[in-house]
Amino acid sequence: MRKRVSITPFSDMIKMFIDLRTTNLAPLIDHSVDVAKISAMIMKRIKPLENLSSMYITGLFHDVGLVIYSEIIAPDEIVKLSEDSSYTLSSLLYRIDKDMYHAAFSTRMMEKVGILSQKYLNALRQHHNPFDKLTGSDEEILISSILDVADNISVIIRDSEPDVIETVERIERFLNTHKMVEEVRAAAKDLFKSYVEMTYVFDSEPMLDDFCGFNMHVSLEQSVELLKIFVLMVDLQSPFTVRHSSSIATLARDLAAEIFNNKFDSLVMYISGLIHDIGKLTVPIEILHKPGRLNRPERHVMNLHVSGTFKMLSKYPNLSEFTAIASLHHERLDGSGYPWGLKGNELGIRARILQVADVFTALTENRPYRKGMSNDDALRIIEDEVDKGRLDGEIYKVLREMIKNGYRISQSDIVFTEFFGDMDEYEVVRKVFIHMKTS
Repeated sequence: MRKRVSITPFSDMIKMFIDLRTTNLAPLIDHSVDVAKISAMIMKRIKPLENLSSMYITGLFHDVGLVIYSEIIAPDEIVKLSEDSSYTLSSLLYRIDKDMYHAAFSTRMMEKVGILSQKYLNALRQHHNPFDKLTGSDEEILISSILDVADNISVIIRDSEPDVIETVERIERFLNTHKMVEEVRAAAKDLFKSYVEMTYVFDSEPMLDDFCGFNMHVSLEQSVELLKIFVLMVDLQSPFTVRHSSSIATLARDLAAEIFNNKFDSLVMYISGLIHDIGKLTVPIEILHKPGRLNRPERHVMNLHVSGTFKMLSKYPNLSEFTAIASLHHERLDGSGYPWGLKGNELGIRARILQVADVFTALTENRPYRKGMSNDDALRIIEDEVDKGRLDGEIYKVLREMIKNGYRISQSDIVFTEFFGDMDEYEVVRKVFIHMKTS
């Protein structure tokens, strides 16, 4: 039996997702939080003994596929949603996903994570289906109907802000006319009769302690699957970074396997590689998408992503081991790196591995302004950096030997392929795969 290593309370992982409300994805995360708490509040009225954390988690991640879909199809629409008060969630959906394909993406991602039971996954997959098209058990239809109602109520709230009177009137009309399970209608109407609970519906409080106030720990392996969702959010912000974090994580893992010769250290390096660029979610889209080289002010803003990674991850003490590695990937042994200018013995071997993996991957990837280098050319540049005292020579030698022996990162190592590799009937998936094959 594979050993399970406790890493962090599951509630911390959920908080990490909710904390993305401070990033470019804020409108979509706000909507997800709405749906999570409204779904749980409705379910509590219908089935008070139900595991409300499952309902909350399903609501919270119900649109994670929309985030991915939006980033691929029309990333500028996410910016517009953040900056233009007249542009609404309804506008976004009409613009990019009228057929609601994103529900299949959300379900696939949550299947991979493995924290929801099959009935919740089945309900999630069809929560945008018309009521008379819902299939499955009565319980699955109930959950789908709850998600649908909570989703629509959130859209009404977000589209109507700040006119509270109009919002309440629109919710009442929706609850009177929309097709749904009658138990759900009654529960939702009862919810909106409670002034106390209505206050929670309309504010930004996620109510995490009310519905996920447990101290369940997830294993190292489960944490990897959860963190891959964050990786997709980071890397799909630009078509030139579809494979970036996956490639760095894979190379760091494989370098660690050669150096440490044990699975634990390899997995630690893989996780650190996955999350090393999460701070890029705070970088403006126009900088991430710039087709040429960044100018000096733009480069300064881009460089802030490292301290952004540290700031986002340092809230969670149980992730401190990974934070200490991930946030040092732009440091250099001679002190010329950033953001802290550490040098020499201040940088442990794990941080040094990630630095080499990051440089090699960046050099061999395509960029808007240049083609990726060959492995040999990239190794020559890394050797020069070693000679200048910036990168670790021993790690370089391990990498050089691996490349000499035919090492390469396979398509199956890329997180997007792992999640969606057999879903190429979707145009959005084909679009990404075409880019991955040419990059």
